[in-house]
Amino acid sequence: MAVVIVNNMQGADQSVYDEVSPRVMPDSRLPDGCQLHIAGPTDDGWRVITVWDSEEQFQAFRDQKLIPALQESGHADRVAPSIEARSVYKLITS
Repeated sequence: MAVVIVNNMQGADQSVYDEVSPRVMPDSRLPDGCQLHIAGPTDDGWRVITVWDSEEQFQAFRDQKLIPALQESGHADRVAPSIEARSVYKLITS
């Protein structure tokens, strides 16, 4: 079942996103299992919203790519992510 992942990263900003994003999405290609990616600022950080084929695929991406990329970039300690996963009822795209 598809899931929407809302990742609020308190303390992050566009520069963190621009540094980490190419490490986890080379050439802006979505990772396997990811259908949609939206990113932008919040009042206290940065938000990334993604839709995945399954929560397991997101968890594998997070553990194998995202967290190591944050650690390698030196931002893991200053970014406090809050990740929420919810089932997708319907996804309509153009």
